[in-house]
Amino acid sequence: MNIIRTKKAYKVICGLVVLIGATLQSSGNVTNPESVQDPKPLEGSGAGGQTVRSLHYSFEKHSEGETDISIPFQGITSIDCNIKRFVKLESLSLGGNKLKTLPPEIGELRNLRELNLRNNEFEIFPNIIGELRNLQYLFFDGNEFELLPSEIGKLENLQELHLNSNKLKSLPPEIGKLENLKILDLSCNKLSTLPNTIRELPDSLQLLDLRGNSILEVGEKVKTLGRGELREIFRGRVVFDRDALRRPQ
Repeated sequence: MNIIRTKKAYKVICGLVVLIGATLQSSGNVTNPESVQDPKPLEGSGAGGQTVRSLHYSFEKHSEGETDISIPFQGITSIDCNIKRFVKLESLSLGGNKLKTLPPEIGELRNLRELNLRNNEFEIFPNIIGELRNLQYLFFDGNEFELLPSEIGKLENLQELHLNSNKLKSLPPEIGKLENLKILDLSCNKLSTLPNTIRELPDSLQLLDLRGNSILEVGEKVKTLGRGELREIFRGRVVFDRDALRRPQ
């Protein structure tokens, strides 16, 4: 008798699971597996013999003529070198994954205007990004790199550079070469001064966000700038802790 009751209960539970799944599917709360290109799982051995699972994204089901590719929050750890075939790509969003590196071939995306790499696991800023000469918007916040390479100065068309919530301790002098920059978000890093060349940023700069840093009042003469000098140069366009943030119009 107990066995019969157990079987009936099991059937009821299974029915409820199926019903709930169908309800979520129809309401849009569950991602349609056919609408997302599944990354390919790879496994290897990590420290202590533990199995390390990685997900490689191959772009196999994307057409070469696409101009906008968005693959957020998929747990992707690497992307394929065949990304170079998307010569018309203008926007690439890979935010919320587990990327630590980029393939060199990404530098061949000459038409790329927007690159979103926020909230990944980069400990080193990829130099190859400097080859994306037409890039206008770079979202690289929420990672873990400490240094910004000199190659950043090659991105002369950049209008917005978001590097907040990293571990930046300094900026290269080449930051001053970004002649079209309008927004530079450096909040929540470990900066104490900025290079003297940052004064070369254009008058069109609307926001220099330095909140969440420990900016010294005075920089090292000739080489770096502190809070006082930055206020004098950028006036209301620079924001420190306790300042009211005025968003660009």
